[in-house]
Amino acid sequence: MGNIPVNSCATAEQNMISVMESAFMSAVKSGNIPGAVIMAKDSTGTIDYARCFGSRTVRRDETRRLPPMEVDTPMRFASATKLLTTIMALQCVERGLIDLDENVEKFVPDLTSMKILAGFDDVGKAIMRDRDGIITLRHLLTHTSGLSYVLINPLLQQYMAKGYLPSADKFGIQSRLAPPPVNDPGAEWMYGSNLDWAGRLIERATGMDLERYMQENLCDPLDIIDMTFKLQQRPDLLACRADQTQRSKVDSKLRYDDTVYFRQDGDECFGGQGIFTSPNSYMKVLYSLLRNDGVLLKPETVHLMFQPALDERLEKQMNDHMDSATQINYGGPMPMTGLRRNFGLGGIIPMEDLDGDKWRRKGSMTLGGGPNIIWQIDHAVGLCTLATFQLEPWNDPICRSLTQAFEKAIYSQVPK
Repeated sequence: MGNIPVNSCATAEQNMISVMESAFMSAVKSGNIPGAVIMAKDSTGTIDYARCFGSRTVRRDETRRLPPMEVDTPMRFASATKLLTTIMALQCVERGLIDLDENVEKFVPDLTSMKILAGFDDVGKAIMRDRDGIITLRHLLTHTSGLSYVLINPLLQQYMAKGYLPSADKFGIQSRLAPPPVNDPGAEWMYGSNLDWAGRLIERATGMDLERYMQENLCDPLDIIDMTFKLQQRPDLLACRADQTQRSKVDSKLRYDDTVYFRQDGDECFGGQGIFTSPNSYMKVLYSLLRNDGVLLKPETVHLMFQPALDERLEKQMNDHMDSATQINYGGPMPMTGLRRNFGLGGIIPMEDLDGDKWRRKGSMTLGGGPNIIWQIDHAVGLCTLATFQLEPWNDPICRSLTQAFEKAIYSQVPK
């Protein structure tokens, strides 16, 4: 699928689109990226844009061709799954199955029974303490439950290195749920396995497997047929999926990554990172939230999602952390330092305009996924955008620069 034209654009604005698309094509031609899909829609229907570049793999097929990247190419969306799980959790709230601020103990006692890892004694034994306060669904959806990821938390890295956690040969959700909390709920913002636990909570609250719940309550209402946690059970998707590509740290060349994600399904659904779908289908979710059409969630629930959920103390702590953790870069193409941010129910909320009236506005929401996938919804402008690569590692400078160029070019098309 090629370009869907943007309507009624002035010459200078069209030139921004042309320059941006040329940058993507040049990146493909020079071997800097294998391929990409970029999409944008506005709430009025004036902007309906989709453009595909390059191929879905660096491996040539039996005819020595590189199969093209398309809007319906299945991809691994990784942490972009978190938005979908947030939506499903909020559906449970709407249906009275759980309250945002009640103790989650009756649904996930395996989480609430965990003690907190406080450190290690002189002989290297883990020091575990009781938790202060209850864990709520709001904590899980805003990453303030006290949970973190081994990948980014030094204390949990020591915990694994000392043999307290097995290093799984596949990315099993059980291993993701095994690390203990490292702080009390509400004490700090800390990116972690919160949405994996929220996925388990949804299953227990509804009595349904997360895959089935998603198919019936998210996919069916939006007529999505290519979204799944269970890739190995979908030969139709396996046949045309994108490969994951790695940029070498040694010479920056692109290499095929025989990642386990595409070879094995997890023992459970990954509420925080397990979705496979196409850009076209993910855009349907973004567009539904942008229009606030009541299909997935009530309008007042969507409004709640976009409200800053962190108080002044937590907001400052989160910003201090993000400003000092530029190697992680939670915000994708947004400025890595100096930007005031908060967190809503589903993603990061910039608390100021990013470039006057030329880019994302205060109150928009964004998050991403490891293969350099970035989504954002901007109600102030009435615009949602999606940039999808299948290239790791995350925060790739070339992908980041291209995503910035794409978003700013699209924003130039917004009717004044």
